[in-house]
Amino acid sequence: MKKYILNLCIFSSVVIALSSCAVNQALVKQLQHELKSSKELPGSSFVTYKNGTTVYYSKLQLKKGIFTTPHLLADDKIVIKSSEIIAYQNEAHYAISQTLFVNGRKSFVSKETLPGFATRIVKGKLNVYSKPYFYGHGSVDEYFIQSNNDGKIYAYSPVQLKQLIQENETALNYFIEAASETETQNLIVQTADIFNNQSVVSSK
Repeated sequence: MKKYILNLCIFSSVVIALSSCAVNQALVKQLQHELKSSKELPGSSFVTYKNGTTVYYSKLQLKKGIFTTPHLLADDKIVIKSSEIIAYQNEAHYAISQTLFVNGRKSFVSKETLPGFATRIVKGKLNVYSKPYFYGHGSVDEYFIQSNNDGKIYAYSPVQLKQLIQENETALNYFIEAASETETQNLIVQTADIFNNQSVVSSK
């Protein structure tokens, strides 16, 4: 009987682990799709300088290392410093400088972007950005939200997000109902997707 119970426990653990892996893989694929669809022009690489000029390149790479200050390398020869630009897009993502944000933590963590830059993970009537910052012994992501491309960019908070989506009853109801049981990034992304793809319905 003990052996049967032990085997049952092992089997249950394996099933749970496999289910968790399947869920994680699905989330990774979803986020990869979000990053791809969040670009300005698929396949194009460019930087936008502080004076507003946008320059396109055939190749734009993020370069960093132990003895290397993170920077962009355009067309294998042009060095572009983070202090010179406010936005860029390469093969991986579209990113903007934290200097454009209204509020939020200042961070210079460099993981997948230039230091002090946030990756756009959702594009549409509601844009969502993600930026890492140090917390204790590691880093965590902080999220930012923006109404259209010309709106101010705010650090995410439930109150701020509800204010931006208040005219869309479907998105608002989803956010309220899912808030207590959904991981923050997924909650924001799913709410933004609903808001961006649903026709506006007045909640008043």
